[in-house]
Amino acid sequence: MTELHRLIEALRTSRGFAHKRDIAAVLGRLQSTTGHTAVPNGDDCAVLPDAAGDGHLLFAIEGLMADFVEAMPWFAGYSAVMVNLSDIAAMGGRPLAVVDALWSANEA
Repeated sequence: MTELHRLIEALRTSRGFAHKRDIAAVLGRLQSTTGHTAVPNGDDCAVLPDAAGDGHLLFAIEGLMADFVEAMPWFAGYSAVMVNLSDIAAMGGRPLAVVDALWSANEA
């Protein structure tokens, strides 16, 4: 196995990538409730039509590893906000608000 193949395998089996698999179920629910928008959902943000119907809102959210939050709660919160601001800017948006999200270990 080459060094590149070992790196690829390490990334595929990392817990960071494993947590991203949950996105598929959520994206499926978003598409079934919002239909197709003029701007497809991006890697950094979900694109939702605004209530007035004359534009779009960008929605970004960040999931953090529990051990990071436990070890450095203030910096974890700071990091989550900064990543979301960057994601909004990357898609050409302007931040309007910050949303708190509850993250749990399982569905129960």
